[in-house]
Amino acid sequence: MTLARKSAVAKGDKTRDKIKASARELFARYGIDAVTIRDIAAAAGQKNGAAVNYYFRSKDDLINEILDEAASAVDAHRKQLVDDLEKSGREITVREILRILVSRSGSEERDRTRLFTMLQLYRRDLMHTAIPGRWDRAYQRCVAHLRRILPDYPEPILSQRLYFLIPYLWTFLATQEGGEEQAQFWKEFWSDPSAMESLLDTAEGILVVAPSKETLAALSETASSRAAGEAGKDLKGA
Repeated sequence: MTLARKSAVAKGDKTRDKIKASARELFARYGIDAVTIRDIAAAAGQKNGAAVNYYFRSKDDLINEILDEAASAVDAHRKQLVDDLEKSGREITVREILRILVSRSGSEERDRTRLFTMLQLYRRDLMHTAIPGRWDRAYQRCVAHLRRILPDYPEPILSQRLYFLIPYLWTFLATQEGGEEQAQFWKEFWSDPSAMESLLDTAEGILVVAPSKETLAALSETASSRAAGEAGKDLKGA
């Protein structure tokens, strides 16, 4: 490869990275659906949206690459923490697992946190199709520990609690990572170290509080309805 060709490739890589970084920041701030190709191009210093399509073919391809990178980084960070916890010999508690789930690292962590919050709120389809089975291995290890720690919970209840827990955590973590435009209230709020511990208290409560009699009754009713439905299918099949 000639020197001129190497220079052109390097310039192209820088442009591509700049477009991706700009898109990630815009998605995290305004949400995926609210940001256009033109917005991304302008933020990246490009004349028009053609540059975005040149490097990424489409907005969906750009979104998928950003989500892949963000989810992969989070999964790798959590994996290391789970490995360290399992090797430490310490008791593995609900709170220890929660600390792993809220832990963040890296210079791009602010945008990742806000991006995942936006996805949880407005594009849950992506969170439930792009990540499971690919970038959630460490999360599934955390869930396995929770199932062991909370052995008396009916599986549907634990699954529901986990679905409540994750958006709850990401939403409040996003207020901690607001950047320069963060409201003064949240800056003061998170300056108190007890705020994070209190967040963990409430998150732990989501998981450990015993299911109410109303919840258990509703769960039993759902199970009965499903059993009746399956019995009906068997009769038709017969």
